[in-house]
Amino acid sequence: MTQICKLCELQRQLRRSHILPEFMYQNLYDENPRRFHSLNVDLDDISKSSNKIEQKGIREFLLCDQCEGLISKYEKYAAETIYAKNNGNKAYIVNASKTDKGQYTLYDYAGFSYKDFKLFLLSILWRMLISEKFTEIKGEEEILERLRVAILNEDPLLYDDFGCLLQVIRYNEQQLASKFILSPYLTKDADSLVINQLVDGFMYSFYFNSKQLPIGKKDFFLKEDGTMKIVGRIIFNDPFLLESVMKTYQYYDSLKK
Repeated sequence: MTQICKLCELQRQLRRSHILPEFMYQNLYDENPRRFHSLNVDLDDISKSSNKIEQKGIREFLLCDQCEGLISKYEKYAAETIYAKNNGNKAYIVNASKTDKGQYTLYDYAGFSYKDFKLFLLSILWRMLISEKFTEIKGEEEILERLRVAILNEDPLLYDDFGCLLQVIRYNEQQLASKFILSPYLTKDADSLVINQLVDGFMYSFYFNSKQLPIGKKDFFLKEDGTMKIVGRIIFNDPFLLESVMKTYQYYDSLKK
């Protein structure tokens, strides 16, 4: 398909580009046959939910080969660093501590390549915002253009530009809340509108006006020196997230009957 590439804005042959990188889906596939259930769960009325079976993760005609290659090198870095693909861990834990009476675990990481991992994060946010599949969330043109230019020019911006809080979600201390993905959803705290994406136990929460956040909240963002604070928490401490997951499982179980 020859169209305008969403990133370089040139007329080129487009590929079916992943909105979220393929490596994020590896634990979500059925074993036999190998397939992925793309669930759109209506939390207010499950009867209005829908299911689509995909052979690969959610894709759209977005990028040309050259732009796919640009983004894929940052995806490869993230896969090796956070997801330990090919045993290529590059970041490491400096310290781990319990907070709020043991409800949360705070992991202090070091060793990140700021440019590589920040551009990986920016590319996820940008693709979610421009995706036709994720109709629940849309970004203002000014935001979309700033993200596009930054990714195209391989400019990671400052640490508090489109800051991302990364969390590891668990059922208990030993068990990751994996094997499923939720559609992106918006929340709003006292300081910012936040877009959240939970996939295979990892929650990415992007703050739209992260520049204006208090220093304490900015402290969780990836820093230029390669350090980052990642939060581990138990899903039962978040009523909305717990309800979303339970209804997703409820709907999925109904498909198998």
